[in-house]
Amino acid sequence: MHYLSLTPAYQRWCMDAPPESRDIASYTAYLARVDHLLCYLPILYPTFVSVDDLILRAEALPDDWNAFMSQARAAHWSPRQIEYVINHLHVCDVFLNDPDHDAIPLEVYGFLADVIADLWRKRLQDAFPQRRFEVGVTDRDVSPEVYAVQA
Repeated sequence: MHYLSLTPAYQRWCMDAPPESRDIASYTAYLARVDHLLCYLPILYPTFVSVDDLILRAEALPDDWNAFMSQARAAHWSPRQIEYVINHLHVCDVFLNDPDHDAIPLEVYGFLADVIADLWRKRLQDAFPQRRFEVGVTDRDVSPEVYAVQA
């Protein structure tokens, strides 16, 4: 709830909402749309697939995998680098069209990145129990970025 209270949209809603309704359940009921949740699922709960012994977010796979791999090989990318490139997510970029994007404190994006990393970690462990992964957050001071690679 702390991070929600830092967002301008929630602050504006609270100015009009009766004090007894200023909670996350009421705000969620006010905003919730099925299509929004469905759009966020590939971010929060992605499908990871094995391609050429790499574990990758299905939603982020390049349309022309062979061309992408040719370029990666020409650049001498390691399997870890390829996984990083496909699997990383700039959290701030997800919300570029939010009218309050620039007014939201970086710590809110950092919190979201931590939550996404936790969800990805669990998802990967469940989908590929025989493999080990490194899932983390980088660039916290600029634009938090979630990544997932095989360890």
